[in-house]
Amino acid sequence: MAVDFVGIGEAAQILGLSRTSVQKLVDSGQLPAVKTNGGHRRILRSSIDALDQKMGPKAMLRLATLNRGNRPQGLPNARPASQQVNVLIVEDDDVSALALISMFETHYPQVRCTVATDGLDAVMQLERIRPNLLITDLNMEPFDGFRLLSMMGSHAEYCSISTLVLSGLSMEEIERRGGLPPGVLFFPKPINMERMRGFLDAHVQIHLKQGLSE
Repeated sequence: MAVDFVGIGEAAQILGLSRTSVQKLVDSGQLPAVKTNGGHRRILRSSIDALDQKMGPKAMLRLATLNRGNRPQGLPNARPASQQVNVLIVEDDDVSALALISMFETHYPQVRCTVATDGLDAVMQLERIRPNLLITDLNMEPFDGFRLLSMMGSHAEYCSISTLVLSGLSMEEIERRGGLPPGVLFFPKPINMERMRGFLDAHVQIHLKQGLSE
């Protein structure tokens, strides 16, 4: 049985992306490819179809720019600061981060997202953007979510940040590792999107009202 390979240009046409975006997907390992003797990339057609069905072109386009050294600092947003809610997503899994970003894009145009890859990256972003809401995973290397939450609790300037933990750990496992600080909300993975939307609806409105009153 012949194996069906396509080039970068044909893959771009199939996926509805630019050649550069497809090349980034290949370079990041999200789209497996082989190199010919002439140095050209060839992509397995079945891999393209599988990724297209799983994610869709809009998510793939973001994934192409969400690699460790090339993460967007936030979604473009021309709204005044008082009409904008800053959200910091601390997540080392690209697919999970993309799912959250896609939800915010679809339902909350007033939200500006920034992604951090672990707790240390989040510490630097906290100083830069001072988010209204922080959403974090717990299991991350080398600086995990437990250390991040502990650090935030020791600094008064971070106490006003609403914090949500998303984790595959059970509450028993979390308690064995020291538990969560008071006021931190926990949602288990996989995420209950209906519950998540209820939480976000309330918090986005609260922060928008606070911004307008200042």
